[in-house]
Amino acid sequence: MPTTVLLGRIITILFGTGTVWLVYLIGKQITNKTSVGLLASLILAISPTNVWHSRLITPDTFVTFFAVASFLASILIYQHGKTWQYIIAGICVGLTASSKYNGALIVLTLILGHLFRYGKTAIKHFQIYFGLLFCIVGFLITTPYALLDWNKFIKDLKFEAYHYSTGHPGMEGNALKWYLEYMFQTGGIIYSFSLLEILRGFYFRYKETILLSVFPIAYFAFISSFMVRNDRTFLPITPFLFLLSALFIVESMHFIAGLRSKILNKVSMIILVSFSVIGIISLFSKTVMDNIRLMSIDSRETARVWINSNLPTGAKIAIESYSPFIDPDRFLVKGFVRMIDHEPEWYIEQGFEYLVFSQGMYGRFYREPERYRNEIALYNNMFSRFNLIKLFNDGGYEVRIYKIK
Repeated sequence: MPTTVLLGRIITILFGTGTVWLVYLIGKQITNKTSVGLLASLILAISPTNVWHSRLITPDTFVTFFAVASFLASILIYQHGKTWQYIIAGICVGLTASSKYNGALIVLTLILGHLFRYGKTAIKHFQIYFGLLFCIVGFLITTPYALLDWNKFIKDLKFEAYHYSTGHPGMEGNALKWYLEYMFQTGGIIYSFSLLEILRGFYFRYKETILLSVFPIAYFAFISSFMVRNDRTFLPITPFLFLLSALFIVESMHFIAGLRSKILNKVSMIILVSFSVIGIISLFSKTVMDNIRLMSIDSRETARVWINSNLPTGAKIAIESYSPFIDPDRFLVKGFVRMIDHEPEWYIEQGFEYLVFSQGMYGRFYREPERYRNEIALYNNMFSRFNLIKLFNDGGYEVRIYKIK
């Protein structure tokens, strides 16, 4: 159903684009400087993590959008404290949690914005209770079966917690190290600026910076505690880190401009601008390379064409995740997460004629042979058991097609 896929991707693109707009509004609102909003939204718009996930039909772009929207409302709470701002913030917190449960941590910005506005008397102001109530309302409106089928909801919630705590093949082990390396590889300079701004904000007790920092700090600590790690889990904090980076760059420029020494002023400005430009170019170049790879034909396409042209119509074919598209109107196609989830004899008994293996699934095990010895042994058994009739390796992506009889 190609139109369904296109619709899903269009929705994701709209949410990704909307996040860029919200980041601009936050940068302008939090500092009263258009330059911060423009710079932060530019960085977000060219970030490889954000551009990549704004293509996919997953909830990660949604949770990012609603988390940023909730933060914008929390800033307004800190600055103005209107009741409607608490309601909007609460609904957005609920929508964030409904998109993905770990996003519920964004409620910290709502609470902290209220505390920063009213200080010791915060508990006496009823608006915070409206905000927290609407967190629940926003969640239940979009996740009604959390109440209507409570037992199933709790069961599935425990499953997800167990899943993230125990592992996911190809995405597990030493989460903290992995996230730090990922940040270095995808935007080391820009993320370094965000860290410097966090330190500056806490040292000088800038409430806006602290408010901007609380969610990424809490969220990063939370996701780093799990066994499972991946870029889409990291995605929701990127807009906050880019806002912090933009704030650091702009404020540093104002500070440098005020230095009395012209030599120190000029040298410092050159260094800051150079690192900023290098950081932004680095982000953009990685995004361009991702686009080039996506536009290049790999084995999923060449294998699709070959299968359509060479396998007999009506053949019964088993495929695993990340395999080429096989026309279900022409072939009897059955999908499996991993081909090794069944023994070789099972496929024979079920009458399958061909098996299609994809590097996107089996490759993750071969990249970590020490961790996945059992899985590799099972794949090797499958590979030796059946007859390899075609091997594709176009674009660095491997697809194997085996014949059972």
